[in-house]
Amino acid sequence: MAARTLTQKPPGQVWSGADLLTAALTNNPQIAEARAKYLTALAGVRAAKAPPGPSLTLTAEYATEQPRWGYTAASNIPLDYGARRSTRIDTAELQALQAYYDLGETIWSVRTDLEKARIDADAARAEIILATVSVGMRADRAQRLERRVEAGQDARTLAITANADLTAARRRLAAASGRRDAAVAALAKALGVSVAAARDLPLAPMEEAAPSLADLPSWRRDAAVSRRDVLRAVADYDIAEQALRLQVAIQYPAISISPTYFYDHGVQKYPFDVGLALPPWDLNRNAIRQAEATRAAAGRSLELAQANVLAAVDIAGAAFATAWDDLKRNREQDVPLAGAAAAAALRSQQAGATDKVDTLAAQAAAVDAGLAVNDAQHAAASASADLEDALRRSFDPAETAVIGKAMTEQPAPRAGGAR
Repeated sequence: MAARTLTQKPPGQVWSGADLLTAALTNNPQIAEARAKYLTALAGVRAAKAPPGPSLTLTAEYATEQPRWGYTAASNIPLDYGARRSTRIDTAELQALQAYYDLGETIWSVRTDLEKARIDADAARAEIILATVSVGMRADRAQRLERRVEAGQDARTLAITANADLTAARRRLAAASGRRDAAVAALAKALGVSVAAARDLPLAPMEEAAPSLADLPSWRRDAAVSRRDVLRAVADYDIAEQALRLQVAIQYPAISISPTYFYDHGVQKYPFDVGLALPPWDLNRNAIRQAEATRAAAGRSLELAQANVLAAVDIAGAAFATAWDDLKRNREQDVPLAGAAAAAALRSQQAGATDKVDTLAAQAAAVDAGLAVNDAQHAAASASADLEDALRRSFDPAETAVIGKAMTEQPAPRAGGAR
């Protein structure tokens, strides 16, 4: 992994979400594992279609009379037909379908990890810039207040408060640097490369405007019936149905034929037997009841999966609306007020009514308002990512195209297909 590198984009270009996802499809070990499991499941379908092999028994005997030797060659050929064969194949195909859904869910999970890492990295980068400015202003203000306290112009409490503000600003800067490093590590994990390879990637900035949710009600309905975890639950129900069919079939005898050859001390015989594997003494009723209960439980699991999807979309939608409203309020109210206060303080200083200490305090408050907007942007972008995750729908058409291409490149499973 340390030797893996990412193909650098041409100068002047940045890595979008679709670019990162394309790279992750090649390098991410989770996707590679899910793809390998899917190919294994497809091999299992081919194995399930092969009929069971016959058995062959060879016997020799020696007698004291002439001719002394006798030989027997007996075979047993199970007949592979009906519900036993169809349920075996259908179950294998459904398991392959589940592995296909698991692959899609893994790709989507990696995509979500990439998106959240991008959001965290973008917010941390902006926060470091603003926090650095805040630290400089507060350090300058603290120094000026210290000189005024030493000159006897102000009380010591003002200097102590200014130093506490400076300490808080430095802590925020250190925390932002830590969040940036954590975001880079998360990005590297999702890409399947080392942290060094992902550290200096030029990432595309996040969207500033809220995505349109005019179609959210139809997206919500679609998610409840087409999310891959829901479809996996549907396949679980179908597998339970196949298991019930098999138990019903076991009520009836399994037939096998046994052609045999005897060389009985000079006499050749060709007997032909039909074997019946009889059902249990209870005609398999208890096993059928258990299979019916399993199918009913699978139905409840499907209902739960759909209920969870609907609840997840509703929760994410509410959080989305709250986060973007908060961002709008910060941009339209808090920032203009803080900017106006800083401008008024600067005019007052220029007019000689106040000094630089008061101006720095107002300007630092304006920077704090910018930091609050950055926090709100981070929360809004995270809420968008959570809503995308609940819907399993990317608001970026380029990412949707990458995911669709990745899924169509795999051999499509076919449940209940031709024998």
